[in-house]
Amino acid sequence: MIDVTVLGGVKEYGRNCFIVSDQTTNTRIMLDCGVRNGSPEVYPAITEEIAQSIQAVFISHVHNDHIGALPLLATKGFKGDVWMSESSLYQLPTIIPKWPDTAIEAIHFRSFAKNTKGKQINITENLSITWGYSGHMLGSVWYSFYLRDQSIFYSGDIALASPLLVTDIPNILAYDIALIDSGHAAQTMPNDKSITNILSALKEPSESYLLPITISGKACDLLFSLYQALPDRNFLIDHALQEHLQCYRTNPDNIRKGKMDELEVMLENERLKIYEGIKEPGIYLLLDKTAGFQEIKTGVYKDEKSPFYKSHPDSKDLKALVRTIDAEEYIFFHSEERDLETILDRLCSENYITGGFVR
Repeated sequence: MIDVTVLGGVKEYGRNCFIVSDQTTNTRIMLDCGVRNGSPEVYPAITEEIAQSIQAVFISHVHNDHIGALPLLATKGFKGDVWMSESSLYQLPTIIPKWPDTAIEAIHFRSFAKNTKGKQINITENLSITWGYSGHMLGSVWYSFYLRDQSIFYSGDIALASPLLVTDIPNILAYDIALIDSGHAAQTMPNDKSITNILSALKEPSESYLLPITISGKACDLLFSLYQALPDRNFLIDHALQEHLQCYRTNPDNIRKGKMDELEVMLENERLKIYEGIKEPGIYLLLDKTAGFQEIKTGVYKDEKSPFYKSHPDSKDLKALVRTIDAEEYIFFHSEERDLETILDRLCSENYITGGFVR
């Protein structure tokens, strides 16, 4: 029988880390190994016993709240394989130098070939996986795990309607356990409504607007959507986002059909500039807050008119996922405790799930 141990990520936003154990097949693996961002960062409850007993780690994507605890895992004695997509592995060289000096060199970072997407891959005699892109950021994936006649779905962070990134549908849709991202499921915000709200907040062409970002699929999606919607405006980004956008060029299999040419047009256009500290009218997507700009907070939902841009499933998306991913038991992660209670009560009252979930 499969057992899932939550080390972080449930009833909180971040610190995503789960252990899947199966005594019948003598299998113990970890799904993601992240921290909860903040000062200080909050780590999952990884002990030496845990680190030295798991056989492999499967990473959904390379955001800090999904990989930031890998140095701790190495320090506690893990020396196995850490699996991820090729596109995620491609981004690691810019991330690892930021980690503290640890025994990270003992970890073996591995990727599955791009041409294995949707195909069953044998990891051990008793464990196989399939994977597909999840649309959350470059290289982000979901997993289906198979342990003989048992199965688990892990969504990682997932976005169902990225304007740029592919979101694949699993071939197998029935599972014993499904771990599903519910990050924005306490509210409903369709993508087109979100863009309409943001455009309303950017209405003055002579103004300098700041949209604070992190290096993510959300930042790239926002830039791409607003660039197309506002053909008379300039967009200014920092070097880090420019470098991340170059990764899109190197990994076109992540990009939705027909969108690569449109992305190339944007990247080569003089309306897209690098911010060098000189203020001018335009829309700025920057990692660091800068004084003197009118700030638009796209990460805060107040009501249906908010300039909020979701990067996780909202209420409607989560219902679609639960209808698609049929499981005996659900574990919802990436939601604060109060939001999670709202989400579960809504799913139960509307008969989307009938009790097979973990509070």
